[in-house]
Amino acid sequence: MNPYYGVRRLGPYLGVIQVIDVGEACAYSTNGRSWRIRQQTASGRFRWGVPQRPVAGDDPVRNCNAAQLVEALENHPPVPFPLRDRFELWLLDNDTRLPLALLATRYRESEMAEVRDPHWHAFPTTATDFVSVTLERKTPPGSYRRSHRDQLESLVNMASRPLPAAQWFERRADGSGEGREGLRLAQGEPGRVLDQGDFPELLVSEAWDDEVSHGLIADYHDWCAASLLAHQNLRQTTRARLERAACRRPAGLLDSYPLIPEILDDEAMRVALVSARLMDAG
Repeated sequence: MNPYYGVRRLGPYLGVIQVIDVGEACAYSTNGRSWRIRQQTASGRFRWGVPQRPVAGDDPVRNCNAAQLVEALENHPPVPFPLRDRFELWLLDNDTRLPLALLATRYRESEMAEVRDPHWHAFPTTATDFVSVTLERKTPPGSYRRSHRDQLESLVNMASRPLPAAQWFERRADGSGEGREGLRLAQGEPGRVLDQGDFPELLVSEAWDDEVSHGLIADYHDWCAASLLAHQNLRQTTRARLERAACRRPAGLLDSYPLIPEILDDEAMRVALVSARLMDAG
């Protein structure tokens, strides 16, 4: 089996990670340049890094696949690797029972976990700087400002209530998806097959009845644009929009640029990358 693949990191969304997997040892990279090693211990658990010598009483790391991992690292194909996390966990819209927001993805069917918390999180706990252009225009000067992050998460999670449901899907090559198990599913939902158009193209559905809600979700995707550009099989119109958004906030391109499979406006993106490097150096 090909040991090189990519997966999306979710719960909350943290972009795309590259994986080199030789079984009992793996290497991970968020930028395609630096790699973090994880090896299996004698008890079957995984540990980050490869210690030079075991600590007394500690769980020794197996070295059986070290050579294979070194060889795989030294001879890996160009990044980005093909995305293989075809098993997707979606929060369902309470009214339509269609996918609303992506909660998690998995590469192997055996890794699909029981759904315990269907709450959608937009950002890590420490990330509080999200600003929605749509909400900025809507909020009168001097009025109380509830954080845009809180409003975003409330909008999405309220659309799944009062009893949030989530379902695993196996996505097919044509974009369709076969429903698997989940949480609070109705009769007939396990085993159903949804068309590609029933799934949001990015992380959250942008199909909302009111302009403000639609704009808020679009602003969230634009905020994450640099990472989202690493997704594969995006529509050209979507990729062009994300490129423009990434150029407005170029810092995110420092890690994601090597993982972008296709660039439409190469000149604009290179200028943005140079700008990001100058800001990082300053």
